[in-house]
This record gives sequence, C-alpha cells and structure tokens, in this order.
Amino acid sequence: MDTDDDISALEEEEEEVALMSHSNLSCELKVSPPEPTTVSSPCNSDLSCPHTQSLNTSLEEFVSCDSEDDGTPSSPLPSTRLGSLPRGRREGKSVVRYMICSARTHLTKDEKFVVYTVEVQRFALCPEDEKQRLYKPVAKCCASFSRRYSEFLAVYSALMESHRSLMEDFGGFPKKVLIGNFSTEVITERCKGLARFMNFVQEEGVLCRTAVFSKFLYHPEIIASNNHLLHSQFEEAQPILENTYVLLNNLQWDTGLMLRILCQLIVCLYALGNYERSYLFAKHALKKFQSPINRNIGKELHLPLLVFCDNLWRILGKDKNAIRKRIDYLNKQKAQEDVVPNLLDLLRDEIALRTLH
Repeated sequence: MDTDDDISALEEEEEEVALMSHSNLSCELKVSPPEPTTVSSPCNSDLSCPHTQSLNTSLEEFVSCDSEDDGTPSSPLPSTRLGSLPRGRREGKSVVRYMICSARTHLTKDEKFVVYTVEVQRFALCPEDEKQRLYKPVAKCCASFSRRYSEFLAVYSALMESHRSLMEDFGGFPKKVLIGNFSTEVITERCKGLARFMNFVQEEGVLCRTAVFSKFLYHPEIIASNNHLLHSQFEEAQPILENTYVLLNNLQWDTGLMLRILCQLIVCLYALGNYERSYLFAKHALKKFQSPINRNIGKELHLPLLVFCDNLWRILGKDKNAIRKRIDYLNKQKAQEDVVPNLLDLLRDEIALRTLH
C-alpha cells in the first residue's frame, strides 16, 4: 500500500500530463443489443462519480501541472466523499478508486458475453475538508479498461487460493448465474460487486501488488501495444499506450514499466508525424528520468531518449543546449565509447526479448 511519504516523493518531482478532452463520466449501465437497457448508477456503490475526462487528448489540454506535496490538484476539480471503505483504510491522503462506468453485451460467432468497462483514477484528500473526508481527483485524467466477468472471477479465485486469510474479509463477490445472466438486475449487481472487489484489493497492500492483479489491470493492453509496435502499427498502438501510461501513473506502482510505456508513446507519436505531442511527452519523460527517485530506473533508456530528443528538438527548432550537455555528461560516464542505439529499435528489442521468455 502506498504511504504518504512515498506518494509525496513521487508527486513532488512529477509533472502530471492532462491527456483528456472534457466529457462527463457516465454512471449509467449501458447494455447493447439485443435490447439496450439503462440502469442508473450501478457503477460504484456509495461513491458518487466525479466529473472526469475521457482519453481523447487535445494539445490545448495537454498541460503540465506540478502536484503539491500533499497530492492535491493544482486546478479546481469537483470533490467527492469516498465511502464503502473501512475507516482504517481511509486515512491516507491519496487513494485509487475503480468505478465500473458501463457494461455491454458482446456477441461473437461462438458466444455471447458481457464486457464491463472500468475507470481508474487517483484521488487526494482535500486539506480544507479533512474532517469531512472529501477527496478530489489528483489530475484531470482517468484510465479505463474492459474485462469479462470470467476474468474478474479468475483473479478472485487466484487470490482466494493464495491469500485466503486476507480475502476472507471480503464478502459479496458476484456469483455465477446460469440463467438470466444478461438481465439488467444481474448485470447491475455484478457492477456493484465487481467495483467493491477491485477497491477492496486495491486497499490491501499485499493483494494489490500481486502478479495476478497487476496482470489483470494492464497485461492485455501491454501485449496488444507491444504487438502493434513490433509490426509498426503506430496508429493502433498510440491510444493503447496513452491509456496504459495514465493507468500506471495513477497506480504509481511500477516506475520502470511506466517509463518504458512513456518512451514507447513518444516514439509512436514521432513515427506518426505528431512532433509537437511527441515533444510534450518527451519533456515530461526527461523530467522523470532526471528525478532523484528514478535515478537507477530505466538507465539503459535514458541516453537513447536524449539522443532521440536531440533530433526531435532539431526538427522543431528548439534549443538543444541542455540536451547536448546531458548527452556529453552521460557519454563521459561510460567506460567506452559505444554507439547509442536508436530508441525505437531498443524498445523493440526489449519487447522481442520478453516475448521469447
């Protein structure tokens, strides 16, 4: 579980990237064909959904905002009261919440099933409202992913097997239904139960850091984006990478993976000719690499990223002096003068190596 000191250390140096265009978070249950049905607010019991932004980035809203030490956002954002958590788990100044915002039936040639869309966002305790326990989104962005009930059930079953003593504190995981599993009532109750399950796991430090839960959150998207990058399908990879980066930035778990995803996004935008947005993300990445807390993380990517930025800055007519000084400094630290690999090639080689293993 994140401690206040850990969160403050991360957010002190961190430049949050607002990646979204304004649109309200839907709290309605949407069921696709055969007959669309809407049910009000099944997504997250006891938590009123705040206004957030969907993942559809515009340059105007791609802004950098330094978070304060206490994790509060620098611009006014709607506050909400986070309920449904035991009192002892609500003392932190920063928490991650999962909200199931929609569910839809999906029909293939072989089967029919329901896909649940989950939105993930980090909230910070408002210092002016500590007594009321009001929270605000740390940044104007949230990530989302879609999963089937069977995937939620697989995580629950695995955690029950490996951490039964902790999982026994949670009750109410939605049971399998053989008849009527596409009814509005069943789907609504599943939305509530699945949201409670994810938030329970998130608040248990041991459970939320397990491999099975981490893979559930972002592994399918990472596999998809890796495959797109290996095949130069940059347009397909871009939105997946943006969403995955926002998710990892909200979770604040695996900094090394987060930096790699950020570098993949930068080269992807560059390959699409979107130099301005690649430049904005690259500036953000450089600050992360230069942060003292990330000094020994992703070291093999730092110099290739700088060389990449040197070329990008040249294309855009930006001042490269600071970049060149940093490149010269890192080159002097090396035992021998090696050829710096191309950033995209390096990232692809890493993906290929992980695929083999």
